Amino acid sequence: MDSLIKEFSARVSLFKELSEAFKFNMYPDVISFDKQNLSQFDWLEIEELEMQMIDFQSSSTWIQKFIETRQKLELIEAERLTSNISKNTSNEILETWNLIPDAFNCLKKLAYAILTIVSSTYACESLFSEMNTIKDSLRNRLADDSNSACILLTVISYNPDISYLSSNLQQQKSY
Repeated sequence: MDSLIKEFSARVSLFKELSEAFKFNMYPDVISFDKQNLSQFDWLEIEELEMQMIDFQSSSTWIQKFIETRQKLELIEAERLTSNISKNTSNEILETWNLIPDAFNCLKKLAYAILTIVSSTYACESLFSEMNTIKDSLRNRLADDSNSACILLTVISYNPDISYLSSNLQQQKSY
């Protein structure tokens, strides 16, 4: 249990470090650049990002667009709570970021990176979990090709049409 608690704390601490960065996707019009912890995004051009953020925050068009998006998300959340309608709010956020012109490409890259953190983390963790299941102590001598094939079979959700595939095969005759 102690190792589980330590592991969980380590994973949650990364999300705590990025809490201000997570706010960026919803509040790029008001968030301060100085409060952003962008150490995890060292591939970004920080100077260019800062200049684009200044231009973005001085644009009344984009400020209004994010105000409208936040209002729309509040309405969706209120509907979800009152009438049990489940609508995916992340689509609204993504649609808003897709409207942003390429002049703000660094802002868009940061937004897309933040939007994909949780899903990509989940995908990686799932893949490693499947690898541990496949390559356990009894099957630790599998070649890389065999490992790759087993992982693909586990991860990909492919449902073959057996009736179609078997209709094209010739039946084996008895002698």
